[in-house]
Amino acid sequence: MSEAERKAPAQKKRGTPPVLKGVRRSLAILGKTMATVFLIMVITGSIMASILTVYIVGFLDDESEFDLTNLELRYTTILYATDPETGEDYELQRLHGAENRIWCDIDDMPQSLLDATVCGEDKRFYEHQGVDWRRTVFAFVNMLRGGDVQGGSTLTQQLIKNISGDKDVLVERKIKEIFRALSLEKKYSKEEILEAYLNSIHLGNNTDGVQAAANLYFGKDVSELSIAESAALVAVTQNPSKRELFNHMEGNTERREWILGQMYEQEKITEQEYNAALKEELNIVSRTAQKEKTYSLNYFEDYVLDEVVEDLVNEKGYTETKAEEELLTGGFRVYTTMDANIQNYLDEKFADLDPESTIFPSVRGYDLKNGVYVESQPDCAMVIMKPDGTIVGLAGGRGEKQGDRVLNLATDGVRQPGSAIKPVASYGPAMDFDMIYWSKIFQDGPVSQEKNEQGVLKDWPINHYRTYLGPITVDEALRRSTNTVAVRVVELLSPQTCFNFLRDKFHFTTLVEDGSHNDIGRAQMALGAMTNGVTVLELTAAYQIYANGGLYYEPHSYTKVLDSEGNIILDKSSPVPERVVSEDTAEVMNKLLQRVTGAQYGTGTAARFGSMPVAGKTGTSSNDIDQWFVGMTPYYVGGVWFGYADNSNIQVQYTNYAPPIIWRNVMSAIHEGMDVTTFPESGKVVAMEYCTVSGEIATASCPATAQGWYKESNIPGTCTEHLGSFESEEIDDWWGDDDEDEDDE
Repeated sequence: MSEAERKAPAQKKRGTPPVLKGVRRSLAILGKTMATVFLIMVITGSIMASILTVYIVGFLDDESEFDLTNLELRYTTILYATDPETGEDYELQRLHGAENRIWCDIDDMPQSLLDATVCGEDKRFYEHQGVDWRRTVFAFVNMLRGGDVQGGSTLTQQLIKNISGDKDVLVERKIKEIFRALSLEKKYSKEEILEAYLNSIHLGNNTDGVQAAANLYFGKDVSELSIAESAALVAVTQNPSKRELFNHMEGNTERREWILGQMYEQEKITEQEYNAALKEELNIVSRTAQKEKTYSLNYFEDYVLDEVVEDLVNEKGYTETKAEEELLTGGFRVYTTMDANIQNYLDEKFADLDPESTIFPSVRGYDLKNGVYVESQPDCAMVIMKPDGTIVGLAGGRGEKQGDRVLNLATDGVRQPGSAIKPVASYGPAMDFDMIYWSKIFQDGPVSQEKNEQGVLKDWPINHYRTYLGPITVDEALRRSTNTVAVRVVELLSPQTCFNFLRDKFHFTTLVEDGSHNDIGRAQMALGAMTNGVTVLELTAAYQIYANGGLYYEPHSYTKVLDSEGNIILDKSSPVPERVVSEDTAEVMNKLLQRVTGAQYGTGTAARFGSMPVAGKTGTSSNDIDQWFVGMTPYYVGGVWFGYADNSNIQVQYTNYAPPIIWRNVMSAIHEGMDVTTFPESGKVVAMEYCTVSGEIATASCPATAQGWYKESNIPGTCTEHLGSFESEEIDDWWGDDDEDEDDE
């Protein structure tokens, strides 16, 4: 360095400008702040993520798994009947609670329905894994702008919503739905998810699932839907209240055309199919007809439901509440025994009150309590079954039916049977025990004296014909409905034996056994003066033994019940009968009951029609309050009750005894076109002439004879009373042959 340089004054160093120092200081502070905020955000985010993870794991632990093979959905129960001409089963009635749903396999759905669903509701369905993230992000952005989170759901997410019933419009619910959808897609195939979705969607008018909707709107099976009809159903799903097909066709058309356009754009249908579908005019089933079919049950259908509920309780251990719920929502298939021709006839005629066309004779009612006549006509109930217990028709009341599951007088009405009880409580058992036979003689006279209400001793019992005939045969006693002989037969058997027979053999459920007022007595078993009485159904079922050779089949209104998966849960298709009386007893009793409807003095002659064999018995309770006729042909057994259901003090006043007339009017109609045939024969019954005086097998010396029918095991001895007297030909009409001059009254 030179001297000059050393001596030169030193230059002052240039420092950092103050402004720059301020900027640097600010940037440093800002950097530290941003770093702090970032770290806070990371820490907070981590904490929130941890909390969210724990939260999601917590509420998804048990809720993310849905079993599509056993969806807890509510399914419609269907009743079926069999066409008697073709033997084919057809749909009779539908039952459902709050939801009408019928499960349908995806293999039974048309491809057009599957395509319409995917194209219209979730076009990337086969590409995503349960969540369409593009639609989801758009939905959340829409929410941030003030909208909501709807619009981003895939078919899988909609299925989750349908199954869970969780439809709250909340972010929490949406997050839960997303995780559930992702989980569901890992477990099930796209086809399984789509199948479940189409069976769970709501389609308006209380209807869920495409099968029930196809039935409701188009009256056809879902497999038969056209392209336009498929698009129409899918169109409903977006807003059922504004796009259902009964009242909002305009809204449905707008959405349907958009869906068809999507199907065409996505190449699921051709241009020709697209144009044809746009032009197709939808054929919508009448809503009025649907209401009549879906919500109106006849008396038979009422009873089917009652019987199924009872069997679910007794055979499957259900509570009554659960049985009722399962029947309405379990998707059962109930195959009934109803004959539609018979039931429709009963429905029509029992509702008809027109005096010009009614099947009911006009009678007068008399109020015993108040001593005045009443204007209203009596009520009536009837049951018709085959001789194997198969119920084919049922009328539970007279006049228009007032709603579903109302009082059914045929199955629930308990009334005193009067003399209609005699063939099953006394004569039948006594015949089977060989205590009586056709021509056995009994004394028609007072059995005892009983005090009346005033404490005065009176002969008991009295007959409806207000006199006593002296010695008469079993045949005549049953024909005339003689009370005294029935009482004597009960005394032979004992009231307890008769009671046991009704309870154990015929399964009567209304008998009273305990207490001071019970049904173990002469009047109860011989005259039908029971504490409560019997039902038309149970009494009719008891008579079947005299039409089928002595067998009792449990009366039943269905053959089988299937669950929603097709498994048989109740089965009555092959009922096992109980032997009540022998074949020959049944045959002799049948022939005796034919005398009630076909011989002189028979109380049931008005029941006869044409040349068809008819057997049966009348019955009347005290003061004519309850009137009955239970009869049979080789084809059917039918029971009629006639009286006032609402007031047991009203007496029925009549010119012509009504029940056999009603029975004839119904039976002649339902037998129209049937071949005349005979009742079954045992081969162990013989026809023989008997002496009308002694009741024993006649000889040439007997003054009067008639033909009787006898069990080979119980033929009376030869008459010894007229040995060596005069020839019977000399006094053919001395006693009167009941086989001649039969009265057709």
